[in-house]
Amino acid sequence: MDFVRTFRFRDDSLNRRLIGLLKKNEIRHAVDATGVIHYAIADEESVENDLIGAIRARVFPSWQVLSCPEDWADRYRDYMRQNAIPFTEEEDDGQSFFLLPRKYRPHLWKMEAVSSARAVDIGR
Repeated sequence: MDFVRTFRFRDDSLNRRLIGLLKKNEIRHAVDATGVIHYAIADEESVENDLIGAIRARVFPSWQVLSCPEDWADRYRDYMRQNAIPFTEEEDDGQSFFLLPRKYRPHLWKMEAVSSARAVDIGR
């Protein structure tokens, strides 16, 4: 069985919880040295909808997943921190995502107003 799908909660306790659910549900998987979970495409629906979804719902009862280009991730992270928006990070097939409560509307955020120390450092 080829483990072609990958996932990781960047919060280690959430990631361990997912690994525990995979074991409990007898879903074949492997975990690499960085904590990334590898699983088969045949188990994709169960892993993503049932197990990952259950953990997300425990973090935020009503949730959404925010994706963005990789070079925007720092801007979103800074915006959420500056505006006290709760979030946690995920990695799905090598791409970064943010899990946050559904009540927030990222498409309405004024991203140009984000003051990032990284942006200031680049200009020096």
